[in-house]
Amino acid sequence: MIQDVTDRIYEAAFQPECWPQTLNDLATASGSLGGVLQVVRRGSVPRWIASPEVQGAFAVYAQGADFTATYECAARWVARGQNFLRDVDVYDPIDLASDPSRKMLADLGLGHQIGAILSLPTGDTACFTFERRLADGPHSVRAQNILNSHLSHLARAGMMAARLELEMARARVEAMTQIGLPAAVLRADGQIVAMSDTLRAMDDLILAAPQGRLALVAPRQNQRLSAALARVQTEAAAASIPLRNGSDLRPVVLHLLPLRRTARALFPDGDIMLVVTPLAVSRMVPSVEALCGLFDLSPSEARLAAGLSAGRTLAEAAAEVGITVKTARTYLERVFQKTVTHQQSELVALLKSAPWMPSPDTPANAPGI
Repeated sequence: MIQDVTDRIYEAAFQPECWPQTLNDLATASGSLGGVLQVVRRGSVPRWIASPEVQGAFAVYAQGADFTATYECAARWVARGQNFLRDVDVYDPIDLASDPSRKMLADLGLGHQIGAILSLPTGDTACFTFERRLADGPHSVRAQNILNSHLSHLARAGMMAARLELEMARARVEAMTQIGLPAAVLRADGQIVAMSDTLRAMDDLILAAPQGRLALVAPRQNQRLSAALARVQTEAAAASIPLRNGSDLRPVVLHLLPLRRTARALFPDGDIMLVVTPLAVSRMVPSVEALCGLFDLSPSEARLAAGLSAGRTLAEAAAEVGITVKTARTYLERVFQKTVTHQQSELVALLKSAPWMPSPDTPANAPGI
């Protein structure tokens, strides 16, 4: 039985769909109702997988859980060591009775936990927890010993699972390199998950800062990057930053794209895709539709921005939109905020990178980028 469980643990390391049955086997051995594996990174919602008996309850719990409190709880757990610990060993009865997470679990038919929190070399944290109903009482010391006998295997399997996801991300980033896109996959805090060689070679513009976070060489530009990362995460909207290549002053634009829904399956360890677009001199004016879609501009803001990129003054662009100059200045401030720019020259350089759609009266052979 012990060897069978060990074999299942290592099978799950390479076949994630095997984790529910593996967790179920460990739950049975420890007298638990079910088990959950969470892969946690600070600043992101944990990814998790559970055995069938607790999957539905944990899905409800995950939707309503306060993950800030979860991180604080994890820190308290880790302080006691990276072994399987019972909740009654970590908290006194008063803390257990008042813990909101415990109440949520109890309302879902659970309540008692035994768990281990393992720091992985990937920078992630693997949390293995096994659940019992509150009415069944806490786990026994024997159950604790059984789970601790599998701890080293779980640690290796968790590390391998996280590492394989990192390698998947790297492979997909390198695929983007093959079609000419310098790119990187980032976590919410800017930590680099994977970076293409073409982007790494732009070391006069981009550097890998301490703790593996992506940074820009120029301090002011780096502040803009931090603000853009925050915006992508809080608003789930793309952000773009116009830059000058340090060696020859060629303009480039950093596009930050949130990884959401099925995109997370392609890059499961990342939150944001960064793509660098080099710009060429162009006389084209980006379409209003493209500006609305790329930068979340309103139609009026997009028409004003397009007018400015066509070389018109603010007063001329305002007249075309049908607004006053005072209103145009208000719109322009909003455009600056949404495009993470600070002056018209930066804005125009950025807009020149937007996809150009010719209007019906534009000649098909008009010069382009």
